[in-house]
Amino acid sequence: MDEEILAERFCNLWKDCGGKDPKGMWRTLRGNYQEPFRHYHNLRHLSQCLREIDGAGEHVTEARATELAIWFHDIVYVYGAHDNEARSAEFFRESAGDDMPVDFVNRVCEFIMATRHTGAAQDEAVALLVDIDLSGFGLPWTDYLADSDALRLEAQGVGDEQYYMGKLRFLAELQRWPSLYQSSYFRERLEDRAQSNITRYTAQLREQGFGEQGRAEYVQ
Repeated sequence: MDEEILAERFCNLWKDCGGKDPKGMWRTLRGNYQEPFRHYHNLRHLSQCLREIDGAGEHVTEARATELAIWFHDIVYVYGAHDNEARSAEFFRESAGDDMPVDFVNRVCEFIMATRHTGAAQDEAVALLVDIDLSGFGLPWTDYLADSDALRLEAQGVGDEQYYMGKLRFLAELQRWPSLYQSSYFRERLEDRAQSNITRYTAQLREQGFGEQGRAEYVQ
């Protein structure tokens, strides 16, 4: 999606949810997602997520909360930090202020926090949102590889051995899950290709000399 379409879409949603100064909020949001060190967690990733929510159609049961969570889930991003989601949720809470119902704000924050991907989703709406965030794993191979390369660029100052050892452990953990995707909609559409991509990428890293013995931590 080009930037003009993104701006109009965000401003309309922000107004519909009761938010004030949508153009100002868009400028702030755009500025964060265009930070120069962002090669993956940027407007392109947002566009990918928005295409997925659009395609999910009737499977999206809390459309406004889900989409707001998409817009804000990476608004704060620092490679290696473990509080990005918490800070992003707080950013949204402060931006919404008293203009949106408290229960609605809390729900959006719950969605944002779920993108830590640390456990099973509490309900189907949350499952769909976290699957949207992970939808890139199920892209065609060349697109998946481009995303992986973009993520590597965000880890400036981290050597290849540390980075890729950590990533192998991260991918191995994903493959220990019963399935990568928690919603039936995404499992049926993307699970097979996502697993194929992870297996292929893991094999590629091993061919390059990286192995399971690394102890580095990988941060998506």
